[in-house]
Amino acid sequence: MLSRPALVACLFLLCCPPAGWCQSVRGGAGFLYAGQSVWPGAASAMYDASQPAPRLANDRYVLIGAEAYYRRDRWLLGINASALANKRADDPAAQTTIESSASNVHLWVGWVAWQTRRTKLYPSLGPGINSMNVNRTAANGTTTIYVLDGFATDLGLTLDWFVLKADTELTLHAGTLLSLRAGYRLTTASAEWQSDHTGPARLAPSRFSPHGFYVTLGIGGGGFRSR
Repeated sequence: MLSRPALVACLFLLCCPPAGWCQSVRGGAGFLYAGQSVWPGAASAMYDASQPAPRLANDRYVLIGAEAYYRRDRWLLGINASALANKRADDPAAQTTIESSASNVHLWVGWVAWQTRRTKLYPSLGPGINSMNVNRTAANGTTTIYVLDGFATDLGLTLDWFVLKADTELTLHAGTLLSLRAGYRLTTASAEWQSDHTGPARLAPSRFSPHGFYVTLGIGGGGFRSR
């Protein structure tokens, strides 16, 4: 049976956050990043929109981008711009080519769930816009562009850590940062591929809402001051 002082101490530890949480934190960071993403159904959907160009081999894309965020206490507010690197498939027999890529911009809000002096772990959620593009080049050199636009939602879990940290001041933590993120992106897009053809836009035979998982590694820098 715990004594009364021990019981009070246990309740205090359970109810009160660590001392680090009681400090006011201000600062920000920026990153460049790259990684891998998988967009299920992307190869089939782009083939449907641009046939008889060849089908893409798979649904994997290289994801590259940049982001910056501002931190206040445990909250973070960020902006992110990314792109799916261009993929190309050639059909020598038909002399046609299909190229596909995508771009995304979104804002996000994060919350620091765990931290040490060098690291922090935070989930994030944010809205944005996404645009997927398919360029089909025929044998005569004519290029037809199909675009699928929509609103996007991005959900991520990120671990940031200082790999080089300058401890010039006790209250300032600054230096080079690495960032590892795993996330999921969902885009609410119309089934209508907007085309640069004259006349009505062409409709894809099947609905496609761009979505997929991704993992990225970023490098950047930042500084945070505790009070």
